[in-house]
Amino acid sequence: MDQRQIHRKPWQEKPNLSMGVRALAWLLGKAQALGLNYPDFSEDKLMAAARKKTGLNDFGDPRFLEPLRLRLDYLKRNQRFSPLGRVVAWQILLKPLVNRLRIQDLVNRHPEIREQRIVRPLFIAAFPRTGTTILSQLLALDPDARPLLFWESMQPTPDPDHVVGKADPRIARAVGIVDQLRRMLPALRKIHDVDPLGPEECAGLLANAYILPIFEEDNHAYRAWIEGLSTEQVCVAYEEYKLQLQILQWQRGGGHWVLKSPLHLNWLDALLTTFPDACVVQTHRDPKQVLPSICSLDAVMQQAACGMVDCLEVGRHLSSQLAASLQRGMRARLRHSAERVFDVQYTDMLADPAAVVRAIYHHFGYAYSDIMASNIANYMAANPQHKHGAHQYQLADFGLQADEVDLRFAEYCKQFQISTTT
Repeated sequence: MDQRQIHRKPWQEKPNLSMGVRALAWLLGKAQALGLNYPDFSEDKLMAAARKKTGLNDFGDPRFLEPLRLRLDYLKRNQRFSPLGRVVAWQILLKPLVNRLRIQDLVNRHPEIREQRIVRPLFIAAFPRTGTTILSQLLALDPDARPLLFWESMQPTPDPDHVVGKADPRIARAVGIVDQLRRMLPALRKIHDVDPLGPEECAGLLANAYILPIFEEDNHAYRAWIEGLSTEQVCVAYEEYKLQLQILQWQRGGGHWVLKSPLHLNWLDALLTTFPDACVVQTHRDPKQVLPSICSLDAVMQQAACGMVDCLEVGRHLSSQLAASLQRGMRARLRHSAERVFDVQYTDMLADPAAVVRAIYHHFGYAYSDIMASNIANYMAANPQHKHGAHQYQLADFGLQADEVDLRFAEYCKQFQISTTT
C-alpha cells in the first residue's frame, strides 16, 4: 500500500468544485502537460502583480523579502503541487504583498493611526483542537470586547474608494471566499468552520510578514529559517501585527481585543514584549487527541494542493512541531510573571464553558456583565458540539502510536496536569 496516498479516511471528502473551477483546473493541467508551468513564481512578477493591483509601490520594511524568497524558491523547484494548487499558492503569496502596500499607504496618509492604544488585549495562545475556537467565540460575546473578524483578517485596510456608511465590499468578498472554500474542501467545515462575518484567528495578520507556518513538510529551508528566528526578529513581525490592529481599531473602534492563534505559543516572548499589558490564555488537551486532529487538517489542505499526501510524514512532522512549540512556550513562561498566563483544561471547557469564561475574567480583572452571561447562554443553546458533523480521526492514520506520544509529551502533561486517555 502506498502510504503517501490518503485512502478515504472519514475526514476526507470529495471536493465539490464549481464548473468554472473545474474548467480552470482542466486547462491548467493541459498547460502543465505541455511544459507550461503557470504561474511563474518569480519575485519580480509577483511584486509587479501587487503593484498593478493597488497602483502603489511602497512595501514597507524590506525584511519580509527573505521568507518570501524562500517560499518562492521552493515553489519554483517543487513538482508536488497540482496545477490548481500552484494558482492557489500564487494567490496566497500575493495577498500579503497587496496588504503591505495598502497598509503602508494608509499609514503614510494617516500617521495618527500609530497613536491608537491597544489596551489589555486578551490572547488565546494554544494549539487547535484544544477548545480555542469555542473559547474565542464566547469571549467575543462580551459587548466590551473587540474580536478580529474574518473579513478584517483578509484585508485590514479599507478599499480606497469605500464610502463610510456604505456596505463594506470586503465583507462580500469574504463571503464569496468562504463559500468557495466550503465547496472545494467540504471536510474542512467539520474540522474548522469559518464564518466570514464572525471572529477568526489572527494568523492572517502575521502572514503579512510571511512568518506563517505552511503545509509544506519538505520546504526545509523555510522551516529552518522559521525555527532560527530570534525574539528580536519576531518582534519586528509583531510590531507590524500591532500596526494592523491599530488600523482596524482606527476604522471602527471597540473595547479590549480578543485574539487567538497557535503561533502565539511559539512566540510568546515577542507577544508579551510587544503588548506589555497583554492577558494570555493557554488551553490544554491530551496530545493523543490533539495530534491526529491537527494532522487531518494538514492532510486535507495538502490533498487539495497536491492530490497526494504522505500521511506518515505529516504525523512525524506535526508531532515534532507540536512538541517544539510547547517546549518554547513553557520556556518563555518561565521568563514572565505567572499571572500573565491563565491555564484552561479542555475537559473543563466541555463541562462548563461559561464557568471557564468567568474564571478567566476573574483572573485578569475584566468586568463580567449580565449581558455577556445571557449572550453565552444563548450561543451555547444555538451551537451544540459537532453542529456540522463529527470530525473523526485516529493516531494510526498518521503512523503515530499512543505510547510514543505519551512518552514524548510526558513533561508537558505532568506540568499542566493534563488528563490523558489510555
